[in-house]
Amino acid sequence: MASKDSNGLVISLSVFVLLTVGLGVAWYMTWSHSTDLARDLAAAKKGEDGANTAVKQLNADLTSLKATVGRPEPEVDDIVTNTKLEIARRAGNETSIPDTLEGAMITNANDRDAEKAAAAERLVQLNTKIAELQAAVVNHQNSMKSLQDKVAAKEAELLAREKTHGEQLRQREDQIDELKTQLTTTQTEFSDFREEKEREVATLRDEISLQRDTLKKLRAAKFSLENLNFERPAGRLTFIDQQNLTAFVDIGSRDKLRVGTTFSVYSQNNSGVGLPQSDDDLKGKIVITEILGPSLAKADIVDPKLGEPMAVGDPIYSPVFSPGRAMEIAVVGGLDFDGNPGSDREEFRRMVSANGASIVLEVNDEAKILGRDGEEVADADISSLISSNTRFVLVGDLGDEDTQDTIQRELNNKIRIIKVRMEQAATDNGVYVLSLSRFLDYIGYSRKALAWSPTKPFPATLPNGSKSTSVNATFGNRQSSAAISGAVGGRAKRPLPSTGSTSALYKNTNTPE
Repeated sequence: MASKDSNGLVISLSVFVLLTVGLGVAWYMTWSHSTDLARDLAAAKKGEDGANTAVKQLNADLTSLKATVGRPEPEVDDIVTNTKLEIARRAGNETSIPDTLEGAMITNANDRDAEKAAAAERLVQLNTKIAELQAAVVNHQNSMKSLQDKVAAKEAELLAREKTHGEQLRQREDQIDELKTQLTTTQTEFSDFREEKEREVATLRDEISLQRDTLKKLRAAKFSLENLNFERPAGRLTFIDQQNLTAFVDIGSRDKLRVGTTFSVYSQNNSGVGLPQSDDDLKGKIVITEILGPSLAKADIVDPKLGEPMAVGDPIYSPVFSPGRAMEIAVVGGLDFDGNPGSDREEFRRMVSANGASIVLEVNDEAKILGRDGEEVADADISSLISSNTRFVLVGDLGDEDTQDTIQRELNNKIRIIKVRMEQAATDNGVYVLSLSRFLDYIGYSRKALAWSPTKPFPATLPNGSKSTSVNATFGNRQSSAAISGAVGGRAKRPLPSTGSTSALYKNTNTPE
């Protein structure tokens, strides 16, 4: 702001000086011109006197000349014309030529007076402007003094602030130096602490690695001793209806039991559940058909063992059911188990879901690894998906390593590699590895075979007699005309009710809890 006011003052002074010089020059020129005019006027008067004398002399000369040239009478026009030319020459202004020399001189003097008046007026204006400029200079000087006072006050205030800021800055620098010292001390302590903790972590890692190896050995020994022994029963039978082949169990909605779950029924004095040698203690299987309460459910008896009927108190077991908790399993390899051509993967998923379990990891026929929701996951996710919550890793058909189909052979090899990784994850987390066939036996799956073997029950019912010989023929007697053993001959009839005594094992004397 001060710089702008200084520039204005300089400009004002410059204008004032220029106007003063200009007016001085104009006044000087006017005065010089007036002096010249006065001198010219005096010279003109003197010339006029001389002219009158000359005129008289000229008149005399003219008369003498006229007389000499033989023209005694003068010609007025010539004299007037010549006089006007002389006036014009002497007046110096040809724009308005007066009739007489005196008039010319008066006109010239009037012009000089007018110019002098104009110069005087301009001088008055110049003096007025000079006074205004002097007043402006005084005001500007006063403003400059006020501004200088303000600048001095601001400079004093700035110096005080700089002094205060310098003191605060020194205090901050002292604080920073103190914090730097504390930081250096803390970093040193942290470095020592980190080195100590890194040593402890290294020691713990060594201990964990040793314990993991020991745990693997213990798990291997446990698997060898237990051989997949399901020690605790899922529940027990509370009521048996041998006539309708139904039963009631002491688990229900509180245990998250689902309709369709299959259980194996063992004798009460079994030698171990889930062991190959315990098959002799297996009395049959039941399938849950209705959930009746928090700890009560109804089931159908399936494949009862002849000669050893199920009884109240018999324990029931399932490898994929645990009261109050959903089982998790992982599966790798092909799933073809019902005897029909094609994969039974969808049927397997349905059976697992019906038994209340879930598949957390599955390797399909294209060697793709699928997660819980069917999304494709990477190999690195195997170790996280197979955890201590997983009950089984099931191994299906791994395919032929020597197949001539190059693409299928590559898929089989990839599935085998993934299977090894899954088994490693199972070993690290104490998860049982089972074959698919053994697992199906545990959950009570009955193979729907199309081919009949004499050593197994026939899986279908055939109509009596021969086939019809024409369309829409009446049924009549279609019994075969060939010779048939008496043991199987004749039409099957409903057996009559027994009239004898019944074993206590088959009596319906129990009521459901």
